Amino acid sequence: MPTLLRLLSYLRPYRLPIVMAALFGAALMVCTLALPYITRLVIDDVILAGDRSKLTPLVVITLVIISVRFVLNRWRRLWAGRISLGVESDLRDAVFAHIQRLSFAFFDRMPVGQLMSRATNDLQVVRFFLGYGVVFLFMNTLQLILITVILFWMNAALAAVAMLVGPGLLVVATRYSKRSAPVRLDVQQKSGEVAQAAEESVAGIRVIKAFGREDYRTDQFSEVSMSAFRRNMDAARLESFYAPLLTFLPILGLAVVLAFGGTLVIRHELNLGQFVQFYLYLALLMGPFRIIGVLIGNAQRAIAGGQRIFEILDAVPDVQDPEYPVPLPPGPGEVRFEDVHFAYTPGRDVLRGIDLTIPGGATVALIGMTGAGKSTLTELVPRYYEVSAGRVLIDNTDIRTVALNDLRREIGVVSQEPFLFSATVRENLAYGRPDATDDEVRTAARMARADAFIEALPDGYDTVVGERGYTLSGGQRQRLAIARAIITDPRILILDEATASVDASTEREIQDALRTVMEGRTTIIIAHRLSTIRLADELVLLDGGSIAARGRHADLYADSALYRDIHDTGLARPDLVLGDA
Repeated sequence: MPTLLRLLSYLRPYRLPIVMAALFGAALMVCTLALPYITRLVIDDVILAGDRSKLTPLVVITLVIISVRFVLNRWRRLWAGRISLGVESDLRDAVFAHIQRLSFAFFDRMPVGQLMSRATNDLQVVRFFLGYGVVFLFMNTLQLILITVILFWMNAALAAVAMLVGPGLLVVATRYSKRSAPVRLDVQQKSGEVAQAAEESVAGIRVIKAFGREDYRTDQFSEVSMSAFRRNMDAARLESFYAPLLTFLPILGLAVVLAFGGTLVIRHELNLGQFVQFYLYLALLMGPFRIIGVLIGNAQRAIAGGQRIFEILDAVPDVQDPEYPVPLPPGPGEVRFEDVHFAYTPGRDVLRGIDLTIPGGATVALIGMTGAGKSTLTELVPRYYEVSAGRVLIDNTDIRTVALNDLRREIGVVSQEPFLFSATVRENLAYGRPDATDDEVRTAARMARADAFIEALPDGYDTVVGERGYTLSGGQRQRLAIARAIITDPRILILDEATASVDASTEREIQDALRTVMEGRTTIIIAHRLSTIRLADELVLLDGGSIAARGRHADLYADSALYRDIHDTGLARPDLVLGDA
């Protein structure tokens, strides 16, 4: 019920369409209820009375009513569609906007496929129920009330007999609702798993083909799909039993009415026209009862989808803007970690007691074995994650007191696998500064040594790169990422293995570009290949989430056994290390 009420709250902006749909629905209902009365007049006043003069007017009236019903039905559906599509659009915008505000920790837990399923499949179910289901519920409830009143007005005894099935219907509908609720929720979850498996297969198609695992992945997807199929069949079995039962009970009532009503006609306590009118009204109740069965299923699906959508909307960002943000003061970009601890999950620290000061304009390389905490440490600088203890300062300002957008504008990040959007080269470069001029874009490209290959592209800066930039080489993507990072003129630059996935020749070109863009900027380099430390003023060795040593290459090689081990086991090429630097 709380989920249903919350879903219904999204109808508030659509009061006018709801009123209009309800009015057209009510008028449609009045036209429908007029037809059994006209049928009675045809039987009593024309057929039994033998008066053919009244037949033509009654036929004309019937045709008019049918035509009016057509128009009313069209406008009722049009307004209902306005509600349905509007709610879907509002919910989709709300989900997408909230996703943009969520922290990295949320995406670490939530697969992309599940997110896509909730933003598409679940939204479709919810919008259909809110747009059409609510209007249909109103119409059918109104029809039930009006027809029940008419039936008791016509013949209370016959109506009472007809309503004997009411309690049974209520019991069946309640049980159907309770049994289908958990199944419907699981169906939506399984649908999300199918979407997740499909998304991973498409995103990872290069890896799948590289290892010749197409058949394995197909079988794996089939298992997930079959699991969803089986759960859908569970829901279908429930519906195949309860939906017909909800139709059968009212028809059973019709049979009783036929027997009792027929007796009344034989006894002349009820004339034939009245009996036919009564029976037609009773038959009109079958539609609402059938639709109620469908609506119960739709409501359960909508509630299940709503629960999954609200899991996203209710997720609280781990990192939020301060209540009263302060501007980041001008400065050279000094970065200071003070007794910093961090854990992705409570009780399992990834960083422990980090005390590190990086002077403004200096370049520091973070080195260490895989899992030492290098990437995690750099992700704390732009507040992608919140420290568990301690604090991070930029130019003597605690970054938790600065608005996230203001903070991140001062930090440029180049990752090992840069992401490019399916847009033009110019749009990708100016992503951090959409208002950048053509000259500024070209200047950033020249600094990143990217202008030459960009000019050689079919449409130059207006060339549309493929999805994720796969139409470009690894070195080209890296240089575009560097240009994109520096176009905002950040005071701090973070390079997360920016040259690890390219060949030696391309690496030298990128490092030449980096030397240019690093001038005057505080730079933090994550290095797995120690050739990268040629760019650094100081090395910081991490081990098990703590700083094991720091200094220049010669000092660390002489004093740190761990550094010598990293250096001598092939992770470094001595010819690329600055000797005694």
